Parts: sequence; structure tokens; C-alpha cells
Amino acid sequence: MNNRTKLISVVLFSLFFVSACNASSTDAKKVEVKKVSTEDAAVVAPSTSDATNKAGTSNTNEVTKLADDQPQFVKGKHYKEINPAMTTDAPAGKVEVVEIMWLGCPHCFTLEPIMLEYKKNHPDFVDFKQVPAMLNPGWAGDGNTYIIAEILDPKGEKHLIAQIFQAIHEQKRRLSKPESAKRFFIQKGFTEEQYNNAKNSLAFKAKIRRAQEISAGSQAQSVPAIIINGKYRTSPYMAGSEERLMQVVDMLTRQEKK
Repeated sequence: MNNRTKLISVVLFSLFFVSACNASSTDAKKVEVKKVSTEDAAVVAPSTSDATNKAGTSNTNEVTKLADDQPQFVKGKHYKEINPAMTTDAPAGKVEVVEIMWLGCPHCFTLEPIMLEYKKNHPDFVDFKQVPAMLNPGWAGDGNTYIIAEILDPKGEKHLIAQIFQAIHEQKRRLSKPESAKRFFIQKGFTEEQYNNAKNSLAFKAKIRRAQEISAGSQAQSVPAIIINGKYRTSPYMAGSEERLMQVVDMLTRQEKK
């Protein structure tokens, strides 16, 4: 393999991990090679000299520099402002961080360990939650399954979400339909009555309604997407990598804390 071939292989491999599940996708098997939209395409942070054009006029994008040894992040490229801003559910004094995700998305599955780590170790002033994306009618079944898992395992002690992700992406099971979802939960030790009670509960309806509101208000066209305090949206493909994603989230949450 010559150097050119190696370079092309590396670029294609990298693009997979900074791509996304588009809102038009309904099948996890079909989304891995989806073309990333212009809005959500991965970008490279500009150098200091790029922040101002050669004519000396200010760039219309806002450049935020974290520190001398850290990358710059540009509003409009690495994160976008949501206008109008969304309402949040965070307690007073907290900055809300919401991941919008789809159980059928391989990129959400890849990001999940990082999100679980963030859930355990985020700053005290952050209120973090995950919400199933309702960007596509075809994703509604997986959204229902996610919310039922939340209701049946409210503290996450049984790690149902992780098991669902594994069942979908490693065992190639489809859990979006009620009967297949019910079988899965029964296999995990829940009764049919518990499943039905969760699905017919007021909590289920409230969570579905809130997921729909967040999905619409976020103006996201693909997942995974991260919403910071109802004001900003970013993602691995916008930030350029998973590591840079968390740097953007950290920067924006600390900015919102002030």
C-alpha cells in the first residue's frame, strides 16, 4: 500500500467517526455511510491569523480561545447558536447539557461510553440528561423503547440503555416495535404488566412530549447532538472529534455558568 492509498484510507476512516445519523435515516444499517450535511460537517479550528481576514476586518464568526495550548472554537463552525433559545428543565443555578440521540445510530453507540463518563464526572454546576431524538417518525419506536427503559430502571442500576445499545448494534436485534421491545424487557426480568404500566403511564407521555419539544427546539438535523443550556448546539462532527466535542461542551458550560 503506497502513501497516497494509506492517506485516503485514514481520511475515510476518520470521516466515519465524525459523521452522523441524518434525520432522514430510519435504518441503522443504512446510516453509516450517510453524507454529512454542510451544516454539520467536521471543521478544523482556524489559526489565530484566520480569525481576522487579510484586509484587517473582523471575521463575522465569534472565535473563542480556551488557552494558549488549546484549540480555538468558532461560533458558527464548531458550535451553533440556537435562535430562539430553548426552555430548559435544569434546577436553579445549573447549566443544562442535553444529548439528543437515537438508539439505532452507530455514532451514538460509539459516543455512549464518553457520555456515560461525562454523566459520572461532569462539574457540579451541570445538569446532564439524554433524550431520544424525535427528528424522524421512523425513530419514534426506538424513542419509546428508550423511555420505557428509563421508567423501568430510573436509577440506571440495571444498565438497560447500555444493554439495548448492545442488542441493536452487536446482536443486530430490532427493538423499535412494541412486541420485540416487550420481549427484550421480559428477558431482562420485567413482567409484561410492568412493561404495559410503564408504556401507559403519565410519565411516559410526559417524557415523549418533552423529547419532541427538545428535538424540535434544538433545530438539529442529525444525531448525536449536544445542547448547552438551550442556547448552543454542537456535535462530534462539528467539533472535529469526540475529544474536541467535550472541550467545546466544557467551554460553553463554563461560559454559561458566569
